[in-house]
Amino acid sequence: MISIDIGIVFIIQELKLFAMKNLICFLFVVFTSSILFGNTTPEPQSVSVIAFSGLKIRATPGVDGKVLDVVAFGEKVEILEDSEITQTIEWLKGKWIKVAYHNVEGYVFDGFVTKFPIPTYDFELTQNDLDIAYPLLAWAENNFDEINSMDTIERANSIKVIQYLEGGIQISREDTDYKFESVVTLPNTKISDGYNLVKSMLLTKNERKVFEDKSVFISNRGNEIDKIKIDVDAPIEIKDIGDGSIKISVVSFHEGCGL
Repeated sequence: MISIDIGIVFIIQELKLFAMKNLICFLFVVFTSSILFGNTTPEPQSVSVIAFSGLKIRATPGVDGKVLDVVAFGEKVEILEDSEITQTIEWLKGKWIKVAYHNVEGYVFDGFVTKFPIPTYDFELTQNDLDIAYPLLAWAENNFDEINSMDTIERANSIKVIQYLEGGIQISREDTDYKFESVVTLPNTKISDGYNLVKSMLLTKNERKVFEDKSVFISNRGNEIDKIKIDVDAPIEIKDIGDGSIKISVVSFHEGCGL
């Protein structure tokens, strides 16, 4: 009888040990999976309003929808749902997306929101002269880390420096005897986003008015705007380069160059 009891105890202990091993194995798989694959629930995406007069949240998608609230310039909204409801407002082509703002849920036109940080520091803004050659570079360097060493190209009368930033962003600056040119390339960006970004670097309402009046929109054969030229003293060009990226170029002429 004693040997039978000992055998039963041994079997029970083995079963407990087997169960414990399986539990540990299960927990290990769950833990490693969470590290490797992360949370399967995507993080909510927030975007900033870039309309200077504010952006209306509407009860239904479209300009006829009832206005529920107005989000001020620079404020963030959380995207709840994407949609395929597209529209062109002014020249901006975009779609209506469902967002949350404080306790309000509704629809906004995504032509007036941006995924990029909005310029706020003095060095990211013009100084009442419509020249964004330096503010544009300062904005990129301030908000995105450099990931590779820079390249320097020296020529007879110029020097060009190219920097590689996170997110595939690339910036360059070239200085010659008569001009300074800055270029920022932004991947996965609409040309309208670039236009609104540049406009947000202008310090005064008067500058923004001149900027709009001097803007020339150029369409491709498909009747899609793929280039914008702003004919100011420091000319600006925003160009869709065909791979989902845009390039923003600014030329600032040195004083006394005679051009």
